Amino acid sequence: MSRIDSSGSSPVSPDSPLPEVDAPTALKPPAPSSTRNELRTYDGPPGAPAVAPPPTGLAGPTVSARELALGSRPRPPSSPVPEDVYTALKSHLTRSLSNPLLTGSDVQATHSALGSVPRDAYRATLERMDRDGLLATYVSRLDAPSRQSFLDQAVSNGVLQRRSGGVTGPLGMPGRPEIFVNDPKLPGALRDAVNAHAIDTGRAAVLSYDAYLQRHGEAVGQSDSLRALRSLGAPQALDLRETVLGLSWADPRRERYEAEWKAGIGRPQHSLVQAYETATARALVLSGQRPAGTFLTAEASASHDLLRVKSEARLASRGPSELQTQAGVVAKAGPLELEVMTDVHGESETELQLDLGIASVSRDSQGKVELSLGAGSHARAHVNLNARTAEFGGGVAFELSDKTGQHHASLKLGYGLRGLTPERAAQALRRDVPGVFSRPKDLDPGTSWDALPAERRALYERQGWTREEWAEDSRR
Repeated sequence: MSRIDSSGSSPVSPDSPLPEVDAPTALKPPAPSSTRNELRTYDGPPGAPAVAPPPTGLAGPTVSARELALGSRPRPPSSPVPEDVYTALKSHLTRSLSNPLLTGSDVQATHSALGSVPRDAYRATLERMDRDGLLATYVSRLDAPSRQSFLDQAVSNGVLQRRSGGVTGPLGMPGRPEIFVNDPKLPGALRDAVNAHAIDTGRAAVLSYDAYLQRHGEAVGQSDSLRALRSLGAPQALDLRETVLGLSWADPRRERYEAEWKAGIGRPQHSLVQAYETATARALVLSGQRPAGTFLTAEASASHDLLRVKSEARLASRGPSELQTQAGVVAKAGPLELEVMTDVHGESETELQLDLGIASVSRDSQGKVELSLGAGSHARAHVNLNARTAEFGGGVAFELSDKTGQHHASLKLGYGLRGLTPERAAQALRRDVPGVFSRPKDLDPGTSWDALPAERRALYERQGWTREEWAEDSRR
């Protein structure tokens, strides 16, 4: 029987045998690869020509998947430690019969030898010195300038990082001290050197801050007006807490380094509170008031008949010392005595005294009430109180008189305390009264001087504010 074949096909005999198919082979595991399981730049499909990576600066050491998962970064390979240099380092840092004591020349020679180490071998050299105890010996013999040079050398070789300090402010206010980052991965002796340097800079900052507070106090004392006092600005505080070191909480050496820091930097002799007290006392003096504090008084007087001359000196712990001389007349009528005195400025003062023999009571026109008790024929003890000026004190007096009673001389010594007057105490509790260096709240909304209530304007005038200064500050 005939059959129809498609064009282009070759006839196949039905009796021809089918081609034999090989039996399926068993799946075999791939041969183990000796290549590292790592991330590489994609080079294209297999068989494609290799293409050079673009010069983007991203090429670098390969990172394995484990390293990527753990977050570790490979350290660049370092060169081996130069043996000749290390031999020289050992000769200068090891005691022997030929070198029983380490001298300054050994320290300088060690610094020079470390400076000759290549940059890529510097860290390995320090680590080897730390393992052999040589680095601890070297660091223990460094003074402050040599330690600074050594740490600067470590920075230039990429082992250390520097944390710059703050900028000096007005009147030489010191900024934040410069320190080096104390990384826990650094060699142990190098970390000790970093902490010792931090203590040096911290101590220098404390001394500079103490000098700044002293300069601020001197400038406050030389201020001749409240405006000049405000222009100095408030005294600044210096933050020297142990957090300046930047040590992590998990650092095993944190507690020791912070304890050494607090014990080593010291404390300034002057304090910020004292600086504010000095400025407040000066402001009161410039505004015509007496600042709170303690004072000593000495009064000498001499009288002849009805004439009397009296001189009083006052030495105050805050504010200027005072010397006042008065002259006047004394009139007596039985146990009463009236004294009228006038000072060199023409200001008059009167005092009325009731003498009861062993005790006497007096009151003057300034509001001072005094009670005195006899302690022998020529001495008296006295206490006094002045509610108007908020003063309280006491002392002793020595008196001499002739037989006729026409000539009389006395010396009175006293000690007193001065507090806040009722007016000042009320102002201290008011929140709307600005301090010495505070900016009045009425300046912020732009209130003009003439628009202020009379009471507020009088308050600002007592603090030294003027129309011109108010207008100048309101434009800021």
